[in-house]
Amino acid sequence: MNDIDNDALLALLLDDETSDPDAIRPRDSGAPAPLSFQQQRLWFLQHYDPEGAAYNSVRALRLRGRLDVPALEAAFRRLVEHHAVLRTRFEGGEGDPRQVVLPQVDVAIEHAVLPAAEAPGAEQALSAWLQARVRRPFDLARPPLLRVVLARRGETAGGNGGDGDWVLLLVMHHIVVDAWSAAVLVRDLAQAYGEALRDPARRGRPLPAQALDYADYSAWQRQRFAGDRRDQALARWKEYLGGDVPVLALPTDRPRDTEGNRPGGRIDFALPPDLARSVQTLCREEGCTPFVVLLAAWQLLLGRLSGQSDFAVGVPNAARGRAEIQDLLGFFVNTQVYRVRLDPRLSVRALCRRLRGEAMAALDQADVPFELLLDGLGIARDARYTPLFQSLFNFRTTRDAALLALDGVTAELIDIDTGSAQFDLSLDVAADGRSIDCQLEYDAALFDRATVARWSTHLVTLLRQMTVRPEVPVEALSLLAESDLAQLAA
Repeated sequence: MNDIDNDALLALLLDDETSDPDAIRPRDSGAPAPLSFQQQRLWFLQHYDPEGAAYNSVRALRLRGRLDVPALEAAFRRLVEHHAVLRTRFEGGEGDPRQVVLPQVDVAIEHAVLPAAEAPGAEQALSAWLQARVRRPFDLARPPLLRVVLARRGETAGGNGGDGDWVLLLVMHHIVVDAWSAAVLVRDLAQAYGEALRDPARRGRPLPAQALDYADYSAWQRQRFAGDRRDQALARWKEYLGGDVPVLALPTDRPRDTEGNRPGGRIDFALPPDLARSVQTLCREEGCTPFVVLLAAWQLLLGRLSGQSDFAVGVPNAARGRAEIQDLLGFFVNTQVYRVRLDPRLSVRALCRRLRGEAMAALDQADVPFELLLDGLGIARDARYTPLFQSLFNFRTTRDAALLALDGVTAELIDIDTGSAQFDLSLDVAADGRSIDCQLEYDAALFDRATVARWSTHLVTLLRQMTVRPEVPVEALSLLAESDLAQLAA
């Protein structure tokens, strides 16, 4: 087949693939692109608090084995070549920021040496070293918005000729990455590392070219939600949310101020195994997932703590439904808003059924940008509160993030508390069908750790009562465990 035939066949195939009028198509790659709705909000937040690190995405790994450092450095170069969003500069005034994909960006690995793992105080030194680097802010106009730090543990450990003990730290700004992206990143990094190992010069081969980049998605999203489609989406959300949504006023340990930075704290806890099984049983009876039961408990807890029956809760959605964007790095996450209207006479079962219906309806609107909703509803901005909702509920089926699989090297995740909070109070739940573990993240400027720890026990108590007595009205549920009630009676 000659070149003309090849070109004609390719044109036919491309035409067939893009017959969907909503398909994402490549833009003029040399031109600046608008920010996606999600990116634009992060842009404004970063400019409001340029020294803040609340939107830094962090992954730290302990690597053991025969790590080839030149191959790893080459793999990161190939990664940045492959993913255009890592070569993207964000520029412009606050009114109309733009993103520009650069043809080439240098990525440098910072090298360090830490005390050997068995040395006295080694873990404390590692924690302090990580925290110092995690909290450094990014300049969004200076790509790559990716920092790579490789630390050797022990002066003589490892090297290219033998086994070693290493810490690899990756810090990225959320404007170019989300949780889904982490799995894509470690997969592509492992592939590039393998290619570099097989190349005596340790350069490796480029990763396969991508048909689209994140800026193509941004331009598509802006066009998609314009005109009638935008108006229809806003009309549906306005009907659901109604009028003004009250601010969730949780009881604080300290007065609220208007400082941009939110120092954060985190409390981790797991549901007792018998309670996790009871949650699964209630889910089977109601034909719902643990998302519904746990969101119901979270709403009830917030209602009791605040004394309110009307407020809103934000719920993140991966927003990766389209096949074209499955393998892209970028910030696609969309936040949906659940208007909480607690009726004390409603039974636990009825509340779960209502929430199940709301969740199904929300799936139909999963790609409507939260930022579009804020603008369309004309939400009044108050520097003291995040707009529309002040509490987040995040649900996932596993907390185990994808591990980096490098040839000849074993990897282990290092848990890092970033020390910052995005909202007053957030609950992150991982339910894998066997166990349910939770993380409560809180604004440490507002709440003491002891206060939030007490609230975590209240949540467990509520869930236990909900699963034991799902027919009772929610007003009959107590935040106090039986031992607490017995002590009060005495």
